[in-house]
Parts: sequence; C-alpha cells; structure tokens
Amino acid sequence: MPHADMSIGLGASATAFTPCEVVGKELLNPETLLLTIACTEALDYYAGQFVNLKRADGLTRSYSIANNRIHAHKLTFHIRRLAGGRFSEWAHRELNIGDRLEVSDPQGLCYYLPNDLEQNMLLIGTGSGLAPLTGIIEEALHHGHRGEIHLYHGSREMDGLYWINEMRQLEQQHSNFNYTACVSRGEAPAGIVQGRANEVALAELPTLKDWRVYLCGHPDMVNQTKRKAFLKGATFKNIYSDAFHVASATLD
Repeated sequence: MPHADMSIGLGASATAFTPCEVVGKELLNPETLLLTIACTEALDYYAGQFVNLKRADGLTRSYSIANNRIHAHKLTFHIRRLAGGRFSEWAHRELNIGDRLEVSDPQGLCYYLPNDLEQNMLLIGTGSGLAPLTGIIEEALHHGHRGEIHLYHGSREMDGLYWINEMRQLEQQHSNFNYTACVSRGEAPAGIVQGRANEVALAELPTLKDWRVYLCGHPDMVNQTKRKAFLKGATFKNIYSDAFHVASATLD
C-alpha cells in the first residue's frame, strides 16, 4: 500500500549506457560470433541477464551475457548472424577489435542466485540460447552448487552446435554436471542425441518436482517447455526463461 504521494507515468526511464571496447572476436560456428567487450566501469549483473549493445549511430540490439559475475569488466556474447540483420551482419563482417560500443545496464529475470545449493537444475537452450546458460552454469559451479545440473543444447543440424568439447570437459571436472547435445534434423553422429533438446530432456527426467528450470532460445520451445515442465512438477516460480525472438518461425 502507498504511504505517500506518488507520480505514475507511462513508459520506462532512460537506460544508462557504459562505454566499452571490443577486445575479442571469434567464430563459435559458421553463424555464431563470440564477441568480447571490456567496459570502462564494472557492471553489476546476475549471470543470465541481458544488456543492450549500441553502436555509434544509435542502432541497438539485446544480447545475453555469456559469462559469470567474476568478469564484471569484461563481458562475452554469442551473436548469431541473421539474414538481413542490421546489427548481427555488421558485427560479423565489419566490427573490429578496438572498436567502441556502448552497453546498457543489465536487465532480465532469467538468472542464477546461490540461494539453494542443493536444488537440482535443468537448463535447456537452442542455438545461441546457450549463451546465458553457460554464464548461469559457471556461476553455479563457482558457488559450489551441489545439486544436479543438467544442460541440454539443441540445434536443427550439427553446424548449429558449438562448445561441445568445452562442455564435455566441464562434465569431466564436475560430477554433478551433465551435458547433452541434440540435433533435430538428419542423422546424429556418435555422442550426439537425435531429437529436439526440450523433448529429449523431458523424456529423460521423470520428474521436475523441486527443480529449478532455465529455458533460453526459440520462443516456441520456451513456451511449450514451460507448460510441460510445470506438468512434470516444477513450480512456476522455479521456471526462468529468456525467449530469443528471431525472424524464423521454425522450431529448433
């Protein structure tokens, strides 16, 4: 209940931006760029949140932070190239190390908090939806998360997957971390599961009661899996999501 006079208006307040410099650029797969920026000031964020990147002419796009909170001055992003995408095409082709950008204050509610280190966690991502999930996993392991952590990363074809070896190495280093890579089209090679990541995950896990669930990627996957995770026992307060809205209407 209000205890004093208040003013109510339509629209959000202006977003603050921090100058940054591109310090790293490499391809994760033919269509996904790993972009690293260094900020002039440390950003206060939670692993899994997103920011707006703004170039000199004001063109702005939202991207999820792909690293944990230890790297407050240096942020990484997985930028998927979209056909005709003004920012993504420019980032892939023209953006160079040493170029300047601006980064907004972090936003979003799909993030990790170390409030229950025993809670099991399910993370499902499609395409570049892996970005926020890697930050969440890094943050959880940094805090000594003891519950099971299951990551399912999916793509239509093998070319859409990346960091397979890195995730498998992390799996060897942490007994509570499990990684499954999935492809939904064509024949899956050895070590890769055939099927959509969300369907594979829900088939392999009999119950999600008391689990924490993170869903990042294609909106159809996110919306479908929210409902199915709830029916498997997860409460809505334990389901966190970040839908990546893209031009394609095809589910990964």
